[in-house]
Amino acid sequence: MSKKHHHHTDGLTEQEEQDLPVDAQPQTPQEEPAPQPDYYEKYVRLSADFENFRKRTEREKAALLAYGKKDFVEKLLPAYEVMLRQQAHMQKEEADEKGSAQMQSLRAGLNMVLGELKKAFAAERIEKLDVVGKPYDPQTSEAIALVPAPADKDGQVLEEVQMGFSMEGKILRPARVVVGKAEEEAKKQEAETK
Repeated sequence: MSKKHHHHTDGLTEQEEQDLPVDAQPQTPQEEPAPQPDYYEKYVRLSADFENFRKRTEREKAALLAYGKKDFVEKLLPAYEVMLRQQAHMQKEEADEKGSAQMQSLRAGLNMVLGELKKAFAAERIEKLDVVGKPYDPQTSEAIALVPAPADKDGQVLEEVQMGFSMEGKILRPARVVVGKAEEEAKKQEAETK
């Protein structure tokens, strides 16, 4: 074999090589081409990452808004409670037929303001907890005192010192309450501690 044909390993002459189809011609060893990036795969991955980012951002935004709303409502609750208690007091005076025309006007104004607040609170699913006369529930109330009570009132909430509220079914502020303790039970516990 001449030097001219030295690079061929299959023993074909140069003319025979040229007569072969291009894809059948022997190839000189070449480096493998660098793999081309799979643009579709990158697009799908990027699209999924963006969708996850969008969902996470929406969740975080909703959580921030809910937290801000909760914080704002908690600041309003003391004033709302004062107005509710004043309304109850005024209704009692009205039932006792006490009060002047000026008091009746004040009562009507207070009722309108409370009506609007109640609508706004209802729209945000904020509700006053109804605890008086019901069994004490540590999930919704905080007992600040136990007082002697008849056996049928044992463990019941006798008085609400601070109103409790829930927001969207979750406790926003627990009620602070006085709970009845049966007198016989209280005496037994007192005897046991001595």
